[in-house]
Amino acid sequence: MLHYAVSCTALAGPAKPSKHRVSVNLSSEEYRELEALAKKTRISKAWLGRQPIIKFLDRYRDRDLQLPLDLATPRQSGD
Repeated sequence: MLHYAVSCTALAGPAKPSKHRVSVNLSSEEYRELEALAKKTRISKAWLGRQPIIKFLDRYRDRDLQLPLDLATPRQSGD
């Protein structure tokens, strides 16, 4: 299985990038789709990857809930 690492960097203040990075493993198809969207919209892959993380944190930040992860079902790989 091939994986691509996409680094997401959050901004820490005006025009000063953070040194905090997150690597995400994507299938070839996921990476192709992300790359095509980035080219189409002229937005970086890092910015596109950061958006769902920000939404996720906003949604679950103040909740003491079980996260909606189905850990019992193995992830299928298409690569």
